[in-house]
Amino acid sequence: MSRRLVILIGAGVGALVLLWVGGWLLVGGDIPRNTIVRSHDLSGDLNVGGMSREQVSKLVKRDVTQMAKSRVVVDVDGRVFKRKYSDLGIFLDAEATVNQIKSRSSNPITIVQALTGGLAYDPVYTFSESTLTRAISDIAAQTDLAPTEGDVVFSGVRPVAVAAAAGHALDIEAAVKTVRSRWNESRIFRFKSPLIAPQVTTKEAQSALPLAKNAVSGTVLLKVDGHDVNLKASDIAYALDFANDGSGNLVPIFSSELLTQVLGLKWTKWVTPPLNAKFSAVGGVPKLQPSAPGHAVSDEELTSALLPAIRAVGTSRVASVQTSLVEPRVTTEMAGGLGITEVISTFTTKFPPAAYRIQNIHRAADLIDGTILKPGEIFSLNKVVGERTAANGFAEGIIINQGRFEKDFGGGVSQVATTTWNAAWFSGIDLVAHMAHSFYISRYPAGRESTVAWPKVDMRFRNNFDTPVMVDTSYTNSSLTVSIYGKKKYEVETITGPYRNIKEFEILDDDSPTCIHQDGVQGFDITVTRVVKLNGLEVKREPFNTHYIPEDRITCTNPEAVFGNPTPPKPKIKATPKPTATPAATPSPTPTASAMPTGSATPTPVP
Repeated sequence: MSRRLVILIGAGVGALVLLWVGGWLLVGGDIPRNTIVRSHDLSGDLNVGGMSREQVSKLVKRDVTQMAKSRVVVDVDGRVFKRKYSDLGIFLDAEATVNQIKSRSSNPITIVQALTGGLAYDPVYTFSESTLTRAISDIAAQTDLAPTEGDVVFSGVRPVAVAAAAGHALDIEAAVKTVRSRWNESRIFRFKSPLIAPQVTTKEAQSALPLAKNAVSGTVLLKVDGHDVNLKASDIAYALDFANDGSGNLVPIFSSELLTQVLGLKWTKWVTPPLNAKFSAVGGVPKLQPSAPGHAVSDEELTSALLPAIRAVGTSRVASVQTSLVEPRVTTEMAGGLGITEVISTFTTKFPPAAYRIQNIHRAADLIDGTILKPGEIFSLNKVVGERTAANGFAEGIIINQGRFEKDFGGGVSQVATTTWNAAWFSGIDLVAHMAHSFYISRYPAGRESTVAWPKVDMRFRNNFDTPVMVDTSYTNSSLTVSIYGKKKYEVETITGPYRNIKEFEILDDDSPTCIHQDGVQGFDITVTRVVKLNGLEVKREPFNTHYIPEDRITCTNPEAVFGNPTPPKPKIKATPKPTATPAATPSPTPTASAMPTGSATPTPVP
């Protein structure tokens, strides 16, 4: 190799070394020049090149402070919700964000990259999957719209066909995944809810109208065990319902309970429920009331007998049914051997009368009445009451779901669940499981109420006493009382905390003909604590935290939006109430929650 070539090579290497040293010096200190950390809201970049890590940490923490004031936009079907990062369970980890930044490197490629543009880093976030899912679920609860099923209802004695309409529901799981996967790209997330088709079509509702019209075209003579009961057109309209058979077909169903409500003694003179053995407090001491058999007509038998009659005209509108002897579930002998000495607890709630609600509350209460729990046994409302179906004696009721009509079986059973839950609460018995309503319902005590839904959402408690207990129910057409009898063991104190994290409801206009007015109710969090004492000493302290989401205020702007009041008119003649227990000697807790901050509550759905 020539001397000249060696000199040239040496000069070239020296120049490269000088360039490398110069570049290395120009890159800066620990953190290379032109290093970028993106801001939390993606609106700008933080140039942290040449800073110390302590300086970068202060800068990132300052961005975290600004983040607390920022909002993430969630747009569902055109409705915009602005949520705090923390409400979505998303938090910026300042330490991890700084630690991910690479120190100044001797790698020539890294040096060139730093000098010509630098490296960019996204902030490091932690995600609470459960909080994010709950936040998206809260939004979905305000935007989801159940399909309106085709139906036939009666306005007085005039049958009306309800047109079917599609609903929609946000795919919560997909929405959560989208927020996670696109988090470093945007702070605005738009979702379109998939449509849900109704099962019962408008055509099916129209096809059921002729039968409904003929049903109320005249009176029907119904013979009960040979005794005449005259059904007027208004009685037929009150007791007749059209229900989805599960395949999208509307089938007529008559209800014995609704005939009880509308006919009163004219019906209960011949059709009587069995009476379970019960206890009533007389002078503070439980007195056993003996059981008695009843005479019943099932809804299936009643419907089978009346269908030919309502299809007929004139004097052919005659039907006949035979009652069946029904034995009580709890006999005098069974109750007498329980060793019951006193009323452990009792609780009463009130409700606005509605035909479907009365039927369902009475039916669920009847199924619960007389339930005996031996030591260690668990009460499950779903197990005791069973699925809420027509075959099980429940009626379809109009509920409000996001300001729209929806019919479902079992409307009102949550009233039974809440009343029973509170009776268990004040007895000191072990509370096993419950779920509060999504929205606050003003007739229930805040943070001390329960909803149920077949088959998964249940209300359960366990008999932790040394002796059996009996669950007793009694009711009128506007109130329900649940009492627990046995041998008292515990004293119970309740501590109700203040409303926290109060969230205002939205104010919306609805121009649809099926609109229902809602006053709106605020969302809030509340903690209610049960303190259980034995002989004056605290043995258990149980805090129950409840999160209520706000319910929108809906103003109906369509002048045709007049049909669908979820509370049907009260029956002219009330049902004969079951025998009610004499109030316990100990004070009964009142089902009254603390006053709402502002805005009256409209229950949604109506339980």
